[in-house]
Amino acid sequence: MDWTQILDTLNAMTPAERRQWELATAGVAAATACLLWLESRFFGRSGRFASWLAVRIASLIAAPLTFAVLVMPAQAVSGMEGLAVFYLSLFTAAPLLWFGCHIICGRLANPGFSRNESIALGFSGLAILAVPLTAFFAAQNPLHDAARQIGLRRELPADNTPLPYRAETVTPYTMPGAGLIYTQSLQAEPGIRLQRVEQRLGGYWPAYDIEHPDYCTHGNDVHLMWAAQELPPYLRLSWRQSDGRTATAEFTPDMASADKSTAQIFSANFRDNGLDPVAPIPRVRMHLILLKEGLPDYTEILGNPPEAGEQRPTDCITAGFERWRHSDGRRIRAAAVLFPLPSGGAPLRGVLEPSGPQP
Repeated sequence: MDWTQILDTLNAMTPAERRQWELATAGVAAATACLLWLESRFFGRSGRFASWLAVRIASLIAAPLTFAVLVMPAQAVSGMEGLAVFYLSLFTAAPLLWFGCHIICGRLANPGFSRNESIALGFSGLAILAVPLTAFFAAQNPLHDAARQIGLRRELPADNTPLPYRAETVTPYTMPGAGLIYTQSLQAEPGIRLQRVEQRLGGYWPAYDIEHPDYCTHGNDVHLMWAAQELPPYLRLSWRQSDGRTATAEFTPDMASADKSTAQIFSANFRDNGLDPVAPIPRVRMHLILLKEGLPDYTEILGNPPEAGEQRPTDCITAGFERWRHSDGRRIRAAAVLFPLPSGGAPLRGVLEPSGPQP
């Protein structure tokens, strides 16, 4: 987990859970401070406390530099060669930088340290650094477990900012091949400029842009679609208000208020060069099955990157959608809407077909 995900996980914990982590962090900090205090007392007896402090400040500077020497060259090389570069740095450049820094600083200090004392300070510095580093790596599994538990929660934060959107009713549909699905639209109020939408996955807010089959954006509006076998999406919306201020709020569909009427069949009006679904569909979910006389059916994956010159003002498939290459003579025979399952395996494959015979 990176630091952003760690902080997001801690912020999403209950106060009691967060207090336990705060106590554990305080314990690690106290253990590290105790080791530093004992070391300072040892050198303080010989009147070299100021010299010791100067060397330890140099240790703080040398630590990230040594880490960079270890990691950056290895990341610049792919495959097994990268691992070889890492080990080469581990036994050559990294110790030269770390211990060389301590030897030079120990010699420049007044009163100074002998070569052996400076090397000993280098080793003791590694031992002290090992305390928080060991705690950090030991905390990874509990943090992952906590994030997974948070990902199962559907409660919004108590201090959640009111969302300047009109949330339409969660609407159930049935789709051949996929079964029961749900859709919901969030209509932005006037003056709102949507900046970013993020989806919490497994308790994490992704640190980079990924595909988002559970929602799409059309202008400043957000449209959701998910299968009954999936958890309702949990989103974080960021927007700019009419006064220029930026705000953020979390949102998840309220299934208790979902439309209790009988689910209608999800349908679409087909045209030769496009289709008009009854509700917006995230583009990454949809494949088009194209027909051309004398040729086998061709599947066009709408989630692929844009082609040269193609403009995509929205990542939704809405009424009025037209194929980019509709002049190639192919007609839309059907459309497939995919719903990846949380348990893995083959996704559900919903199928939309024209209600009547095609010409």
